[in-house]
Amino acid sequence: MDLYKAKKTAGILGRLTAVFLLLNICIFTAVFRRPKRRWKKHTYDCAVVCGYYAEEDGSPSPFMRTRVEKGAGLLREGKVKALLLSGGAVSNSHVEAEVMRDHALKLGVPADVIYTEPRSVSTYHNMKYSKALMSENGLKDCVVVTNGWHLRKADHYAGKFRMDHVMCRADDPTGQTWRTKIMLYIKTWWNMYRNLFRGYH
Repeated sequence: MDLYKAKKTAGILGRLTAVFLLLNICIFTAVFRRPKRRWKKHTYDCAVVCGYYAEEDGSPSPFMRTRVEKGAGLLREGKVKALLLSGGAVSNSHVEAEVMRDHALKLGVPADVIYTEPRSVSTYHNMKYSKALMSENGLKDCVVVTNGWHLRKADHYAGKFRMDHVMCRADDPTGQTWRTKIMLYIKTWWNMYRNLFRGYH
């Protein structure tokens, strides 16, 4: 009898857990839409490159490197007219926008088409401050560049601040395992969901 009750209780808990997860998935997908990835123009005014932490020695981390390289590639292809590099000193004392600028210059990007936004400490602020900087400089539309696991989050906040934008996926660094990628998706999406209850939505 005790075994029967235990199995019944486990079954009920399992169903409740499934309902809870399904409900939360529905809420998540209703709030955070699929990233906007269909290009409506041949050329955008700028690429907003989302920051990522720099290494302790001030060099660009692998994810930061791939984002800047994608932005520089868009510039070379004539798909954007300028780069707007966004990111403050978050994980260490190095300002992400400045490290990204140095890497962009090494890639041959002209200094006069680089804008830096050095204040943001989150994706929310990346988009908020980038939109303000775009307005100050007459930049009307943009391509938001980031890695695949970060697209949905960046797209959500770009939409929140009414940016005329399209999303562009940067390549993942060489050697990234599927396990690492899955963990990055889970961590990012969990933070997005948690932010709903912190006012960043």
